[in-house]
Amino acid sequence: MKTRGDTSAEASGTTTAGKQRRRLAPEDREHEIVQSAIRFFAKHGFEASTRDLAKELGVSQPLLYRYFPTKEALVDRVYEDVFVRRWNPEWEEWLADRAHPLDQRLKRYLKDYAHFVLRGEWVRIFMYAGLSRAGVNQRYLSRLRERHFLLIAREMRFAYGIPDPANSEAEDEEVELIWAMHSSVFYIGVRKWVYDLAAPRNIDRLIDMRVDAFLQGTPAILLVDRAAAGPAPARPARRKPRGVDTPGR
Repeated sequence: MKTRGDTSAEASGTTTAGKQRRRLAPEDREHEIVQSAIRFFAKHGFEASTRDLAKELGVSQPLLYRYFPTKEALVDRVYEDVFVRRWNPEWEEWLADRAHPLDQRLKRYLKDYAHFVLRGEWVRIFMYAGLSRAGVNQRYLSRLRERHFLLIAREMRFAYGIPDPANSEAEDEEVELIWAMHSSVFYIGVRKWVYDLAAPRNIDRLIDMRVDAFLQGTPAILLVDRAAAGPAPARPARRKPRGVDTPGR
């Protein structure tokens, strides 16, 4: 079956600037728009107009809106492509694998995560989103907290015999300590792509040192803090619904 390409003037070869442009299948044109939007928003921020984006693409706004009816729809697609599709589902598996010491798990995870976040487009889009697009950063950071930070906290308590937090405030404090260690990796990218400062040459070695510093300090602090606070109240056991298997993880 023959795939229909764009039927607009731009798709057939004529752009708003009068330049010749090759014909693309709809899915290829959409991919081109998204990739160009990622570069565009990373450079100009989310306050830049779709008119300017269309101009940079060499197409008209009507063609742009055929694929993404609103700017919000395009921003959501950029979020999906930059933050969700490149998320490695193996990270949670690595962190939860008790066949390996916790320090090895954290180092492996953070080194791979660094390759995910220490890219110019990722860092700049994340910073611009925090300044102007309410909801984008919150979605990503909530995902990071639920899937990674709470998992790291659980594994750290298990590895070092740390009592469970007595309440949500104690849990938030625990997460803050993990967040401080974790965000130090992201900050390397901020220094390079926002402040235009040189990044460390050996990031893997730096991550090794930061994980070691974290594990030599944080568990000891939490042990003292939990001992002073007294035992955590017992949590009621959850009843498993009939016919529902307990997950392996």
